[in-house]
Amino acid sequence: MNLSSTSSAAEKAPRAMLWGCELNQEKRTWTVKAQQEGKQDCKLLLSTICLGEKAKEEVNLVEILPPASQEDKKTKPITIASLRASVLPMVTLMGLELSPPVTFQLRAGSGPVFLSGQERYKKKSGKRRGGSETQS
Repeated sequence: MNLSSTSSAAEKAPRAMLWGCELNQEKRTWTVKAQQEGKQDCKLLLSTICLGEKAKEEVNLVEILPPASQEDKKTKPITIASLRASVLPMVTLMGLELSPPVTFQLRAGSGPVFLSGQERYKKKSGKRRGGSETQS
């Protein structure tokens, strides 16, 4: 068995870590930043947004805020969930992949609202556009 090819494949495989946060009356925004720096790409795969058991019977709006450094100030926040305990206490998302940093905001309601998903890391490829490899 060739160990170098096995370890090489393991190094290239994406690593995933569970991620979650709570938005509520006191903590209305949460910014996700990549936990690991360096030669790795980070993606946040958001999978579930749900109300906590102490949520009031009110509409809770969760949105993604545009980056603060963005030049175009006309970009508006994007609502990704509108939850109400008696109607829709939870949403499951598929295929929502975000690149940190990303900021979530509880625009309306008092929560608690829980967001969960995965942080996925993979090594950046060592290739440039021309197809030649770069040295690390």
